[in-house]
Amino acid sequence: MTAAQTENIREEAVNTLLAQLLRDYGLTARAERRGRAGVPDILVELKTGDTILLECKWDDAAGLLPSQLTERLAAYPDTLAVAGVLYPARLKPVEDIQAAIGAAEDLRWWVHGTRGAEYPERRIRAGSAAGLADQLRALPLELEGVDRVVAAAGIVGYGVEQAARQIATHARIARLIADIIAETDRENDRNAALRIAGLVLFNGLAFHDRLAAVNPDVPAVTEAFRHQNAHNPLSGLRDAWSNICESIDYVPVFQMAIDILENLSHAPQELHTAAINPLIDAMEGTRQLEGHDLSGRLFHTLLSDAKFTGAYYTSVPAATMLARLVFHNWPPGVNWKDHEFPASLNVADLAC
Repeated sequence: MTAAQTENIREEAVNTLLAQLLRDYGLTARAERRGRAGVPDILVELKTGDTILLECKWDDAAGLLPSQLTERLAAYPDTLAVAGVLYPARLKPVEDIQAAIGAAEDLRWWVHGTRGAEYPERRIRAGSAAGLADQLRALPLELEGVDRVVAAAGIVGYGVEQAARQIATHARIARLIADIIAETDRENDRNAALRIAGLVLFNGLAFHDRLAAVNPDVPAVTEAFRHQNAHNPLSGLRDAWSNICESIDYVPVFQMAIDILENLSHAPQELHTAAINPLIDAMEGTRQLEGHDLSGRLFHTLLSDAKFTGAYYTSVPAATMLARLVFHNWPPGVNWKDHEFPASLNVADLAC
């Protein structure tokens, strides 16, 4: 292809190349696909279930983009974000446009609006296609992360509280389960221990749900819980989690949860469903909360609330500050890539 031919390269072709690059960086991206409300240049679908629309132009035609973005925002009011992308016009005469777009460090992009509403000011970012992919992947956290985590914490907190209350109705089973938590967490408050036990079970259910989505050998949570054994519905979950530990690993996630299930299985059957169903509801209600450490932030939101556990856990800002203090005056020239040096360190977490 000659320079004269590439001078008139269509934006649609470049959009297709950018979508391919975004797919290479782990996103689900499609270019020039007609939908009910038109043909967005690029449609990105995130693992959270959110969608992002990209409208793209050469930067020497940037003046045409704002009106198109506004139209897309009105046509797709439920999408997480409508964003503009500008390709550097200097690439127009390049013969290998695919390699040029992949290597370019001066793409520009910005979020024009979210959920049908325009942003009052435009914050333009610049960088590579990889940087754009990182930005798109983080948009749910950037635009709605705090509200989403708080809402999810409310859903999970309610489910855990309901499960703990049900377990507490059976004094002997409640004591056995609380003792499991007390042995590892030094939690002597019975109610707080049962809430932590509920959170351990929720964690197992949520992780099981994620594994079942990608591993055909792992049964769905509802299949394992409701259909394996009519007399003891917990046995299906316990078997599934034991098989995960043996054949896949993830013992730290499931072993304590298995121990809790084992004790809960000795309670009347009606208590099994009464304790587990609220946790399954919470799992299903927060299934889309993944990526960008949102799940980690969810757990920290719960655990750092003294009302949840009866104790204060170290907050993220405090932990960050402590870590920085440890290494603030570290001798210069330390080579952390030398595995012999870090292996020689003794590290103590005195609040673990």
